[in-house]
Amino acid sequence: MRTLLLAVAMVMFAGVGALALHPQGAVQPDTSAITPAMVELGRAIFHGQGTCFACHGQKLEGTQIAPTLRPHAWRDAKNGEFSEIYRVATHGVPSTLMVAYPGGITPAQAMAVASYVWSVGKGKAKP
Repeated sequence: MRTLLLAVAMVMFAGVGALALHPQGAVQPDTSAITPAMVELGRAIFHGQGTCFACHGQKLEGTQIAPTLRPHAWRDAKNGEFSEIYRVATHGVPSTLMVAYPGGITPAQAMAVASYVWSVGKGKAKP
């Protein structure tokens, strides 16, 4: 089942050019291209291989070692923008426990996690 989900994700992400990241100052990715399937895949990775829940909490509420990912004044992923959430997932945050590609996730999996976190942060999905 996991292999099937990853295969579906790879096909989905290959066709979602609208979510490609742009240089700073350019137009933000079209977050309307985020599908419920992408959010669910991101949720599975967040609570599974990515081990994101270990620091950010089961419901993205945050812990003593990592901030909430629910609606708040974003610090590292500026303004909770999709591209910034993806950047944090793929580059980490210096001088913190946030590493790049947590749990050894791939760039496509990081895109799914960013879709999930962005959707929760914007109130479009439940944690």
